[in-house]
Amino acid sequence: MNNRKVMVKIRNLHKVFGKDLHVLDGIDMDVHVGEVVSILGPSGSGKSTLLRCINFLEEPTAGTIEVDGVAIKAGEKSSDHAAKILDIRKKTGMCFQSFNLFPHMTAIGNVMEGPVTVLGQSRKEATPYAEELLDWVGLSDKRDEYPSRLSGGQQQRVAIARSLAMKPKIMLFDEPTSALDPELVGEVVDVMERLAKEGMTIIAVTHEMHFARDVSSRVFIMDGGNWIEEGPPEEMFTNPKEERSKRFLAHIL
Repeated sequence: MNNRKVMVKIRNLHKVFGKDLHVLDGIDMDVHVGEVVSILGPSGSGKSTLLRCINFLEEPTAGTIEVDGVAIKAGEKSSDHAAKILDIRKKTGMCFQSFNLFPHMTAIGNVMEGPVTVLGQSRKEATPYAEELLDWVGLSDKRDEYPSRLSGGQQQRVAIARSLAMKPKIMLFDEPTSALDPELVGEVVDVMERLAKEGMTIIAVTHEMHFARDVSSRVFIMDGGNWIEEGPPEEMFTNPKEERSKRFLAHIL
């Protein structure tokens, strides 16, 4: 693993909201190319904030984030700061708990939107790859449907296709199944598994223990804005070392 290129490097990352809400408290993390990392932890432990800092949807308070060789130090006011953030965002796809699809656009319109508006492709240029991605997530037959006519699982799969349309180097998943009815969870997890098998670098905040245990290469457990411990899933699920990890896993397994 260690001889593979590092895709994400985080050093001493802090995020403070207001005067004293210290949500991230000195996070260090390396994620290698092709690695699948699951982040577990109780509600309010800082997991979603960490993901949002990686692509600068939240501006970190302190520390450094590097994605695919583009490094940004928190608070830096360099002339190329905005350009670097845009570069990182082009490299990172993100799927949220809520699907955030454009309601006035069809499934294929949603998937094409990034390449057309951000990359400057014509709709004619963007269409074939968008169709390919909808087919890949199993929704060719829904290409002309609006989000209101799709199930939650279908909407989330369109959201994943929309992220992939930008050809990201890494996918960030922020509890992508938490808003879904139980019977729809599997169809989204299946797409995430296929992405992992095809070599996509993935960081997933998730409560899906099957994904964390069977698909991840490493599992991190977070509480109070920092790691309690991390390791291979077989080790973390069968023999966690820290008492807080044991208590958390006993609660969810």
